[in-house]
Amino acid sequence: MAIDGIMLANCRHDLNDKLITGRIDKIYQPEKTFLTILIRNNNQNYKMLSVIDPRQSRVHLTDLNFDNPKTPPTFTMVMRKHLTYGVVKEIEQPGFERILKITIENNNKKFYLYLEIMGRYSNVILTDQEHIILDAQKRMGPDKNSARTLMPKVKYEFPPPQDKIDPRELKRDNWEVLIKEDTEKYLPRAILNNIQGFGPDSTKEIVYRAGIDLEKTFSELSQEDKNKFLDQLFEWIDWIKTGNFQPAVGFDNEEDSKIVYQSAFPLTYLKELEGIEYKTFENSGNLFDFFYEEHIIKRDLAREKKRLQDIISNYSEKNQRQQNKIRGKLEQSKHADKYKRRGELLKSQLHKIDKGASEITLIDYYDEDQPEVKIQLDSDKTPAENVRRLFKKYNKLKKSRSHLVKQLAKLRHEDKYLQNVEVELSQAETEEELSEIAEELTEEGYIKKNKQKSKSSKKLPPRKYISADNYQILVGRNNRQNDQLTKKIANQDDIWVHTRKIAGSHVIIKRDTDKPVPESTIYEAALLAAYFSKARESENVPVDYTKVKNVNKPKGAKPGIVYYENHQSIYVTPNEEELKEILKRTAKKSN
Repeated sequence: MAIDGIMLANCRHDLNDKLITGRIDKIYQPEKTFLTILIRNNNQNYKMLSVIDPRQSRVHLTDLNFDNPKTPPTFTMVMRKHLTYGVVKEIEQPGFERILKITIENNNKKFYLYLEIMGRYSNVILTDQEHIILDAQKRMGPDKNSARTLMPKVKYEFPPPQDKIDPRELKRDNWEVLIKEDTEKYLPRAILNNIQGFGPDSTKEIVYRAGIDLEKTFSELSQEDKNKFLDQLFEWIDWIKTGNFQPAVGFDNEEDSKIVYQSAFPLTYLKELEGIEYKTFENSGNLFDFFYEEHIIKRDLAREKKRLQDIISNYSEKNQRQQNKIRGKLEQSKHADKYKRRGELLKSQLHKIDKGASEITLIDYYDEDQPEVKIQLDSDKTPAENVRRLFKKYNKLKKSRSHLVKQLAKLRHEDKYLQNVEVELSQAETEEELSEIAEELTEEGYIKKNKQKSKSSKKLPPRKYISADNYQILVGRNNRQNDQLTKKIANQDDIWVHTRKIAGSHVIIKRDTDKPVPESTIYEAALLAAYFSKARESENVPVDYTKVKNVNKPKGAKPGIVYYENHQSIYVTPNEEELKEILKRTAKKSN
């Protein structure tokens, strides 16, 4: 979702307002495409974030926190060497392009930081006072871009300019001369072709606010409409010059409030013509933080969830196919004794079999009613070979049955595990939770291991709640954490709670005394167990509970799989209001 020059002007205004004369304190690169610069000014700390990821390129002040790598990338080290303790002197937007130029003074030297916020061409470049590049966040050699090299020791050059006018230099009386070649084009297109920094949405909004049909050309306008249009255009230009922005995001209620635009001004034409609602913000930083949390993070979480769900679904379908195949073979193996009996009948009456016969009818002396039985023969085999063939089939079916039973049990075990993972996945709400589930699936062999070292991240703790009786209740977030919770964290006399024969989280009631756990606490723990299970939307969910010492893990079992004994049961219906009360109480006691 690219930003236009007007949106970047909004960002420049907000940065200028807070950062001029500020001193650079720290510089980090949380991700390959992210850069954060911490600046101290007027006894306040500010964090400037720039992102060159083409899906979300932007620059603004942020309140968000990021995890920084233990070893900083080369670009970060270069930035720290030259800019730490430097003072921000000026922030410009040259030519109203999608570029910010930040002038920084440090040790009596000037440095320039160019923030190019241009979609897939976005970059951050640091130069010295002679505009010689010291480094770039995304280095570009001549092999990648023959028109423009962005490498250390090369002189910085702006991207090729567009043949458009800076709106801050536009005069009312030269408008018609400016668009003389575009008077027969739709008015929004005429603006777009001739004024720098105006995107498609901004141009349509200006025309719409002037009360003019979006599909009219400038030559079709009456003098009155021309005046209305120019009044609106120059009002916008005046807002840009004075910093009178009203940053907004638009969202589509018909698509689960999906964010469809970000702009320095609300796009009322989209609201009126397409029903796109909008939300305004105090500044660009608040807008982009909201956009990042409500759009980028949610979108990335949804994509990762779908990826993991597809993996689980594929293995679940494969598991079901294998179970059906084995059940068919088990059904077949039930008839093993039939081949043994027929083999014995043939063996006892070999003299009756004609050579080359394809079948024979014999009396079944093993049946009280002694019925006649038709036995199929292999005409290419001798009578003795046909007998051996039947006994061989009997032995094969008999031996395979025990193997098939073990295979089926193993597949059922895996199916139960995959159901547990699916529940945990459906209830995961953060990147960290999804990361742990992906890590678990990788360790279990469902996802191919990446040769590159994955980012080390802190393990999430179990969910923690406080009961009305002041007991701590712990809830596992995933299968590996369920094992850790039940077999490592919990004591033998703590209470283990789980939905009966329904995939879900392990729940532990911590006991600090020998007193019996109150029924109200068991009820709340059962509510949590039902809520964090496949039965979240169900009623009268059966929940079992017992002491942890009665819970055992089978040898070689997959994460989260246990069996238990000596349990009691309770039936609960997950209730949002009761759960909110538990959350409210927990938050209050935590503070």
